[in-house]
Amino acid sequence: MDSRVALLIDSENVSDTYIEDIIKEVPKYGKLVIARFYGDINTISKKWSEKAINYAIKPYHQYNIASGKNAADMDMALDALSIKYDDKADTFFIVSSDSDFTPLAVKLKELGATVVGIGDENKVTKAFRSACSEFKYFQYFDKEDDKDLSLTENKNIRVIIENIIIENGDNNKMQLSRVGDILVNTYSDFDPRKYGSSTLSALMQKLNFKLTTDNTTTFVVYDSNLKLDDIKNFTEKLLSKNKKEMSIAKVKSAIEDEFPGFNYKHFGVSQFSILLKQMGYQTKNNKVIK
Repeated sequence: MDSRVALLIDSENVSDTYIEDIIKEVPKYGKLVIARFYGDINTISKKWSEKAINYAIKPYHQYNIASGKNAADMDMALDALSIKYDDKADTFFIVSSDSDFTPLAVKLKELGATVVGIGDENKVTKAFRSACSEFKYFQYFDKEDDKDLSLTENKNIRVIIENIIIENGDNNKMQLSRVGDILVNTYSDFDPRKYGSSTLSALMQKLNFKLTTDNTTTFVVYDSNLKLDDIKNFTEKLLSKNKKEMSIAKVKSAIEDEFPGFNYKHFGVSQFSILLKQMGYQTKNNKVIK
């Protein structure tokens, strides 16, 4: 049975240019059963009104009856809770960049709902983003797969995915959908489009992970050609040049520079210092001693 989706939009906080993209996101989560926007309909643009009509988004008019107070936000929050208590929806799209909706997201999750927040990356607070089950940014909607990752972005997201596969997979192999679940559960704002890829599988290919298919199930494989002996030989020469003593951080940085893609977890350890000990080195006061 498809999840029932309630789409609730803070019209005073959202541009009409994103309406189509928001509507396209809904089918990924279930069937749209409730679509409403909140605000003073006398102040929203003509384009906003036209798009609301075209996509059957019902207006919930609310005058701003007091200076500095947003009655529409309160109305939207109360409505969301009413919808949940009446069991009319399982998934809630809270479309706003306003951090005032943080308590609402928390409460809805406590009640068992999935909360998908959508807002502006430059305005959304970490608290609101974290309170949602998932968070998506307007900036990455409908982006083509044409963005080149910077070296930092490439390295960071690749290492994150490597660690997920190493720690949760079977022989460094893991179901692609499960990798996606862990990414979203860990980073509520994870979205392949943020990295210029339309899908998770496209991102994996961009990051040079190997994808395999078994009985229609796609798996991602982390395969490192690095050998422990190569790491050990390099470390040996490194320490010899530095009077047989060097900070752990500098040793790790030097190895990463020499061996792009180095990940100590690949060798079955949870900390870099443990790998050093396995290679026969002592560590003391954050230093490696030969």
